[in-house]
Amino acid sequence: MKVFWSSCGDGLPSEEAREVDLREACLIWSDEVRGVEGNFLGLIDSQDRTVQFYFEDGIPDDVDDARHLRIVLMDFPQPDRGGSYGKRVAIGEVHGLIETAFTGGADHRRFGELTFTAW
Repeated sequence: MKVFWSSCGDGLPSEEAREVDLREACLIWSDEVRGVEGNFLGLIDSQDRTVQFYFEDGIPDDVDDARHLRIVLMDFPQPDRGGSYGKRVAIGEVHGLIETAFTGGADHRRFGELTFTAW
C-alpha cells in the first residue's frame, strides 16, 4: 500500500506516494496528520484504488478525547465516474478502516454503506 498525506502544509503529495506497511500508515495518521480542517491521509492499493481520510472540521480546543467526533470524511475517488463514494466517520474508527484497506484493498464495496457524490 502506498501513502500520501497533507498536514498544515507538510506531507507527501499523491504523485510521490510511497510504500508503507500497516503500522507505518497508522503512525502517520496518528502522529503526522493533525486534526485540522483540510488535513488528510490517502492510501493507494495495488490496483490503483484510493481511499482518503479527510478532516472536514478541526478538533475543537476544548476536547480532550476526540475519538467520538465524526469529522473525518472517508472518501473513495472514482475519476471514471466523475465523483466519489464516501461517508463521515469518527476519528476513533480510522485505524480500523486503514487496517481494512490493508487487508482487502481500497475497494469501496468493502466499507459499508456509502454515498456517491458527483464532483
